[in-house]
Amino acid sequence: MNKRQLLHGLSAAALSLCGALPVMAGEWPERPIRLIVPYPAGGLTDIVSRLLSDELGRILGTSIVVDNRPGAGGQIGLQSLLQAPKDGYTVALVVPATMVTLPLTNPNYKIKPLEQFEPITIAVDTFLTLVVNQKLGVKTLKDFTDYARKHPGKLNYGIPGTGTSFHFNNVMMMQKLGIQAQHVPYAGEVQILNDIAGGQLQYALVSGAGKAFIDNGQVTALAVTSNQRVRSLPDVPTFKEAGVKFASDGWVGYVAAKGTPAPIMAKLNDAFVRALKSPAVQQKLSDMGYQVVGNQPDQFHKIVQESTKRYSDLLKSGAVRLD
Repeated sequence: MNKRQLLHGLSAAALSLCGALPVMAGEWPERPIRLIVPYPAGGLTDIVSRLLSDELGRILGTSIVVDNRPGAGGQIGLQSLLQAPKDGYTVALVVPATMVTLPLTNPNYKIKPLEQFEPITIAVDTFLTLVVNQKLGVKTLKDFTDYARKHPGKLNYGIPGTGTSFHFNNVMMMQKLGIQAQHVPYAGEVQILNDIAGGQLQYALVSGAGKAFIDNGQVTALAVTSNQRVRSLPDVPTFKEAGVKFASDGWVGYVAAKGTPAPIMAKLNDAFVRALKSPAVQQKLSDMGYQVVGNQPDQFHKIVQESTKRYSDLLKSGAVRLD
């Protein structure tokens, strides 16, 4: 073999090897990225994702296409993620329900989050607000706790579905306060709020859906589960301020499929965190009452692990009953 043939053979081998390697993170992305939201348009998850998408696209130099794929408790959208190529061009939104509660409580939920997903980051911590029927005559968390302790088992609270994160958070709150009450499952939060306002229910932990009822004086807000007061409810103290160490498990996060190349995962995390930390995005999320997180994948993974252990223990102990 002469020198020219040898060089030609080496060049061909190098080209063949390059074709077998995944696209390097430095060259990625070369086309739009699909962000699957496994819930309908217009809700919290959709709003946060669309708010992030413009800044995320600017940082990555491509467009972010938000794709709403609701159904089966988020399973339809997340299965779409798992069926897509593991190249970073498809990512998805997740919440505690899809990462923690459904795998523990629903035998028809076939996704194994910690085995099938690569965490990117938690975008925001959400919060719940303890609201009560005005006829209870309580104005503070201490008043409510004293009333509940004097009437053990006599209070009813609403949850949007048995075994949901709302259910687990209510049980954890009761344990912290040392009270007993009975859960009543509903199809959604609006009916819960209507029944509290009407006196059929005594209390509930509710999401942002409660703000209109609070502002209209239909229910009384006693405390929020966030680590600091929220801008949308500035007059409502945190549980911590009221002397109770309780914060709900609530967040919005993003994942890719397991097997996505590590350099691409690093670039996704960097882009999401930078987008979340941008002043415009931070301001809008803060105005909505949410605390920006933007953590690292290992921190996200640990949070899911710890919540799964905590909720599993509540189920095993019988504190949370699914019947």
